[in-house]
Amino acid sequence: MNAPRLKILMSAYACEPGKGSEPEVGWQWALQMARFHDVKVLTRTNNRAAIESGVAALQGKQPLPQFIYHDESAFVLGIKKRLHATKLYYLLWQCSARNVIARLHKQNPFDLLHHVTFAGVRYSAAIWGHGIPCIWGPVGGVESVPAAFLPWSHPPSLIEELIRNTHNALQPTFSRVLSRRARASTITLVSTVEMKRTFKALGFDAQLMPTIGLNIDEAKPRPHQNSSGPLKLLFVGHIIMWKGVKLAIQGLKESGTNATLTFIGDGNYLPAMRRLSARLGLADRVCFRGRLRRQEVLDLYSEFDVFVFPSLHDTGGYAVIEAMFNELPVICLDCGGPAVATQEGCGVKIPLESPAKVISGLGKAIQLYDQDRNLVREHGRAARDHIVKNYDWQRKGEQMNEIYEKAVALGRERPLAEKNYTGIGLVTRLLHRLVSPR
Repeated sequence: MNAPRLKILMSAYACEPGKGSEPEVGWQWALQMARFHDVKVLTRTNNRAAIESGVAALQGKQPLPQFIYHDESAFVLGIKKRLHATKLYYLLWQCSARNVIARLHKQNPFDLLHHVTFAGVRYSAAIWGHGIPCIWGPVGGVESVPAAFLPWSHPPSLIEELIRNTHNALQPTFSRVLSRRARASTITLVSTVEMKRTFKALGFDAQLMPTIGLNIDEAKPRPHQNSSGPLKLLFVGHIIMWKGVKLAIQGLKESGTNATLTFIGDGNYLPAMRRLSARLGLADRVCFRGRLRRQEVLDLYSEFDVFVFPSLHDTGGYAVIEAMFNELPVICLDCGGPAVATQEGCGVKIPLESPAKVISGLGKAIQLYDQDRNLVREHGRAARDHIVKNYDWQRKGEQMNEIYEKAVALGRERPLAEKNYTGIGLVTRLLHRLVSPR
């Protein structure tokens, strides 16, 4: 006998089909959970056109969620656009979204609330304090750049990472905000080992579940072409400091091989990385192809041998699991989401120690695959098998459904108080009152 369909409210600030990253996470979780329950998704009005197009394409093919659109006033939106104040706007949106959820729950009570995007642990969520079971996550983002890896020669990146590191350092201790948020959640899901470790130190047993996935039935793997000649390395992502682009180039030099390294993407680190490649004598073996359409990127995977992704704090890493699905072994750092995806036999994980040791480790990993092409194929096949078994959205939906049922059962045993555990500070609430129309 099938379990009754629950009434779910999902909070997905970022939610758009076909866009990748956080928007794809919001969209996919909404679709998956609508298979099992009556799902309403609270998201931004800005996402409406893309969502309605996506819903129209799926009509009659599967149960679909209902979308509720909410945004701040035109005045606040104008501030966001002019000042590029995405994070501030997100906090204000969560503040008012909490009132929207309270109103909807009063009109037609929900069985469960679920926050899915943004998936950053540093941000508050609108699901807390309504007195009903709620699931927070999967969340991540507690990973910080060690001081030795900070980009002291690139001030824009340095400022950004120092702010992020400071924020992360304060999260577990300042007003015990993480403890309060975890206590206000029936179940907390996390995307990385570092995130799970942080909650464990605070006395909470968070469950590890990567927040990203692939539609395996729809994806078309490109048969890997056995290459001869120089090993062909690929990186796909933003060309920014924390993606480890500099480490990848230095690792290539350290390898002493004639391997080539191709970067797909764009970002504020690109000019500096071009100069670095030239300075290291790698200009003829490091290629920057700029940003490409997603379909172009998918078509390219079969032309390469190994995926290099030494990111310092990626919660997910869509490009990593796409590369693995297309039979590319991964060289990454042993941190964040890429480390969770890159299991033993699927690639090489470099311990996040000193820059010199990381660069040496990257160089040795490149040497390993350059000298043993059979290992490239063996690890590539294992990588694809791992993604099929563990990152298929259909299976992830089934796993989340079990968590939903567990959360509702726990909610009966341990009802949550109707208290403002949102973590939205007094300053944010006052600011929201000032900028919101009366």
